[in-house]
Amino acid sequence: MANILINKDNKSLPVRVPDNDLYLGRGSYGFEIVGNFVGFDDPQISRRHARILRQNAQYLLQDLNSTNGTVVGEQHIHPGSFHPLKDGDRIRLGKTEIRFSLADEEGQSLALRGRRDTDGEPSSPRGPTSDFELVAGEVPGLEIEVVDSGDEAPNVSMMIDASRLLHHPPTARTTVGGESGEEAGSESSQRELIRRLNAMTRVSISLGAIKDAAVLWARIAECIFDIFEQADFLHVVLYSAADHRLKPVISRPRQRRKKAQERNTLSLSYSIVNDVIRNKHSLLIMDAGGDTRFKSRESVVALELKSVMCAPLLHDDQVLGLIQVDTRKARNSFDSEDLHILTAIAAQIAISVKNNQLFEDIEKLFEGFVTASVQVIESRDPVTAGHSFRVAEFTRNLVCAVDRCDSGEHRETRFDSRQLREIRYAALLHDFGKIGVRENVLTKADKLYPHEVELIKQRFRFAEACLERDNYRKLISLWEDPTRSCDDREEVRARLARELADEKQRLRRFFEQVLEANKPTIMPDQISGLEDIAQYVFQDGENPVPLITPFEFSTLSLAKGSLNPEERMEIESHVSHTYAFLKLIPWTDDLGMVPEIAYAHHEKLDGSGYPRKLSGADIPLPSRIMTIADIYDALTSADRPYKKSLPVDKALDILELEARAGKIDASLYRIFREARAFELKA
Repeated sequence: MANILINKDNKSLPVRVPDNDLYLGRGSYGFEIVGNFVGFDDPQISRRHARILRQNAQYLLQDLNSTNGTVVGEQHIHPGSFHPLKDGDRIRLGKTEIRFSLADEEGQSLALRGRRDTDGEPSSPRGPTSDFELVAGEVPGLEIEVVDSGDEAPNVSMMIDASRLLHHPPTARTTVGGESGEEAGSESSQRELIRRLNAMTRVSISLGAIKDAAVLWARIAECIFDIFEQADFLHVVLYSAADHRLKPVISRPRQRRKKAQERNTLSLSYSIVNDVIRNKHSLLIMDAGGDTRFKSRESVVALELKSVMCAPLLHDDQVLGLIQVDTRKARNSFDSEDLHILTAIAAQIAISVKNNQLFEDIEKLFEGFVTASVQVIESRDPVTAGHSFRVAEFTRNLVCAVDRCDSGEHRETRFDSRQLREIRYAALLHDFGKIGVRENVLTKADKLYPHEVELIKQRFRFAEACLERDNYRKLISLWEDPTRSCDDREEVRARLARELADEKQRLRRFFEQVLEANKPTIMPDQISGLEDIAQYVFQDGENPVPLITPFEFSTLSLAKGSLNPEERMEIESHVSHTYAFLKLIPWTDDLGMVPEIAYAHHEKLDGSGYPRKLSGADIPLPSRIMTIADIYDALTSADRPYKKSLPVDKALDILELEARAGKIDASLYRIFREARAFELKA
């Protein structure tokens, strides 16, 4: 037994020398192995350049009158003559060099055996499987294993360099399904050609029209079985070059089995997987039953195989996976034409897989952008951190509850996965416009800003100083009055001291009232006290000075909250900012309603909301759902400087009052409460 070792892609690829002749020449599609012919991608090699044959125990090399000749070592072989080969001989054909190797006495070949250690020795028995990490795929009940090839050489009937074939497609062929040109012209062969073309067209249409992965793989399987009528099983496995992971996405027979038998194991030969993925080869094995690699496991794929085709999912010279088709009937073996067709289909599927991967990458990128945007917005107001994410989850919970509802006003309402994704993005970005609100307004805790309170505090101190100054002037005038007696002067001095102390104490009470009124709480009983403070005037020389200005009085008189009317308008403008910002994003069709949904999340059914005063049916249903989630989180979130956190029951009671008042959707609130959509998952 002997092999020739071909150096390809810096790897040593062994090809077994069969008992009959092995022919060497230039490949029609680059590097290829077809039966007992090895074709090379080398223009200096003749189409039929040389052959290796066996006579008893001796292997001979014959040059077949090639144009550029054949060299063994340093010796040129005379055309037509036979040159005996010995173990280790190096054969040069054109620019291609191969090495001849004899097997040892035990008949072992030098077939690829998986990963090798740094010293060049074969790795442990776990080596082949450790080259590829096997992960759970999208097929329920399916396990995948890569079976070690051991020391058995692959019985490959045909090999195509898929990368070369896709870059340099062949010219029109005169045969169909392995028939001769004359036979190809027959009516039956023409019907077969039309049938295959129709099936391949359906594959192309499916790849471009179907977005759901499960539906897409099912349609591809149907088309593959239509193209290859002799096929019994189809398997598609995706491959990640970054971490060498194999993930099955489809594994199915031509006829579905009973569910009790659905659990199976997909066994793949390591030599096939390695050659297809590493070397970008498409392989045809006409007699898989005689290949011992398939006898190492009793599995769904390995059981009674007769013929196997395997092609890489190749896109821009990057292998994204492989597709394997096999048959159990000896009379239905695949041929070279089938392998070419499967290679072409695999290239089409690879484009779809790559597009899907790019789409997933874009989704991850956009998801990261949304998450980062929300975190940036919430970092401007740490007190409300997490609000957008919680609102998104509450909204999702309520959407799912509405979708499951089978009674009431929303019993016919249904949401698909696309709408759910659209609503989620709208909920995450509903406060995006807060980036356009001044931070001091966004984080305002009290009615007056700290610097405004400090200004009032200094004014109160100045008022005390003015009172003390006036008191000293009165004492000076008193002591300068010659008509006053000592007792009279002392009596007046004591009275002035008491009046000054009382007035200073009054000012201090006023200032405490100001501090109390500055808190954002409902305080109708404190308005009259503020009026007394607003009317208080002290003298700065001849100029009267009020303790608090009209602006300060109106701000401190706010019955609820910490924002004055101008600031509240600025806060409410965040909804319009959100819409303006989100409209700048070129949303895809399935996310086109994100700006509109976010725009209406502060509208109320009775028209009392903002910014557009929408009412009733003018408010989109997803916005009405988000409104309930937004109000609930605002009521129950952690304590804030301007309000205390409410318990769940109290928050639900407030929502019920809003529903009875016709401000929020009563039926949605009922579903929100009954489905406990307000509960966050751990």
